[in-house]
Amino acid sequence: MVPVLIVLAVLVAAYAGLTAWVAMSNQMLPNTTVGGIELGGLDRAEALAKVEQEAQSRCEAISISFTCGGTEFTVPGSDLTADGASAVNDAWQQSRSGNLLSGGIRYLGALLGVSKAEVDLPLRFDQTPQAILDAESHITNGMVETTYTVTDTTLELTHGTTGQAIDIVKLEEEILAQFQDQLNGGEAQPPIDVPVTTEAPPEPDFQAIYDAVYKEPADATLDKTTKEIVPSVTGVSFDIEAAKAALEGTEEGETVSVPLTLTEPAVTTAKLEANLFSDVLGKASTRTTGDSNRIHNVDLACQRVNGTILLPGEVFSYNALCGPYSQSGGYLKAGAYVGGATTPTWAGGVCQLSSTIYYTTLKANLETVERSKHKYDVGYLPSGMDATVYSDSLDFKFKNSTDYPIKIVTSLTKSNGTRYCNVTIYGTNTTGVYGDPYSVVVSTTQPKTVYEPSSSVPQGSAPQKDSTRTAYTGKVVEVHQRLRDANGNVISDTVIHTDRFDARDAVYLYNPADADLWGIDPSTGLKTKTPTAPSTTPTPSTAPSTTPTPTPSVAPSATPSPTPSAAPSAAQPSAAPTTAPSDSGGEVVLPPEAENR
Repeated sequence: MVPVLIVLAVLVAAYAGLTAWVAMSNQMLPNTTVGGIELGGLDRAEALAKVEQEAQSRCEAISISFTCGGTEFTVPGSDLTADGASAVNDAWQQSRSGNLLSGGIRYLGALLGVSKAEVDLPLRFDQTPQAILDAESHITNGMVETTYTVTDTTLELTHGTTGQAIDIVKLEEEILAQFQDQLNGGEAQPPIDVPVTTEAPPEPDFQAIYDAVYKEPADATLDKTTKEIVPSVTGVSFDIEAAKAALEGTEEGETVSVPLTLTEPAVTTAKLEANLFSDVLGKASTRTTGDSNRIHNVDLACQRVNGTILLPGEVFSYNALCGPYSQSGGYLKAGAYVGGATTPTWAGGVCQLSSTIYYTTLKANLETVERSKHKYDVGYLPSGMDATVYSDSLDFKFKNSTDYPIKIVTSLTKSNGTRYCNVTIYGTNTTGVYGDPYSVVVSTTQPKTVYEPSSSVPQGSAPQKDSTRTAYTGKVVEVHQRLRDANGNVISDTVIHTDRFDARDAVYLYNPADADLWGIDPSTGLKTKTPTAPSTTPTPSTAPSTTPTPTPSVAPSATPSPTPSAAPSAAQPSAAPTTAPSDSGGEVVLPPEAENR
């Protein structure tokens, strides 16, 4: 009994292994054929290669003949196209039919020839064989189908005429069937007798004609690569039912005209040529200060943005044009706020251009897609009109929400010893509406003057100003987008965002041993004690009062009253700000993410 059980266990294990192999194998099972071509033992790629090679040679060795009007014509097998890929796939799937456990049985059956996977090789004509076209040409007084031509304004339909014809579709099917039979080992058949009949012209496929004639209207556009205008397309269509009715009312051979419906696009070639970049949508300049590295960074960013063209609906990405903000990106280290202090950082200063562009897009009334404020209020723009960028985490984006292309022109210039970052956006103002943004300071937080001990300061010396931590007034700012019409009339006034800018205390360094000398409370960093120094000892002239005078606000009043001219482009504020903003020392403020750098 035990030996029998062992034998059964071995057989079960062997069958299980065979079943697993069949399931995982990519090989064709024995006695698998496609069009009579044996593929057993080959993987699917090898099987396909064999089918394609043998099918071609076998097709070229046979031909099918037919007679038409007493003339015999021959279609060579070289006109055929064999679909080997689908046939091999069908054969493989057929040999794997059934569930997983039956795989071993299928293999054994195929090996013994009990079960076979036999698949026909699909054949087709990719185009009508020349022999059939020749047969058509031998027909006298042939049937003529309805034809059409297109003029600038009409569809011309010429009614077909009754005549002799052969059924090409049926003939192709019969020829393919004979080819299929011979490939599978069948005998050659006598020539097919093709009857010639008298037929009236069939009704044309009006939908196919419509699809061929139809054109979607398309606006003229500007190719940003070649800077050339791509011409507009006039829409073309016609009434199918009207065309059918018109043709039915004609005699055979007669031509009838069907009017075309022409639809001009919103922006024609002539219109785009006349209006391309014809208006100044927005313009702004900001005073640019700082060391040579910062000037280099702002200038480099200007060069990369200058000349950028946005088609209607396209989105501008500052990071995509100006990044990466690193040494490899061509930038130098300049002052930026890191951890609350001004620290040399790669690409310091690039936010001046992104901010100036944002301010200009508000004037141009363009759609903002992404914008983030700085940690501290910048001094080169009205409060809340800034846009910070940083690495890949913060970007400034806006959309060309007009119907025409826009062009962004940027530069860094120097006039009377002062540098300016300049942005002008050109486009086409079709409505006369333009932006007149302004901000309202809701509240402020005054900075303090604090003192920190530092052994770097000689004992007995006056406290020294820490140039990396100057004072900044905290603000809550409400930013308005006010829109005016071409005559300067206010048509809307909307709060678009409210920004909160942090305050930063002014820091002075003193020698730890001199706290009493200067009346400094080390626990608070404030001057709260009576100095022990003689009254004749002057207070350091470099130290500001504990309540420094805040930087003058550059925001216009809540209800400014500019007097723009009727022309929208002329109604924009002048290139230089009408109020001279206080300067932040040329520093760019990085977002909180940067404080980890």
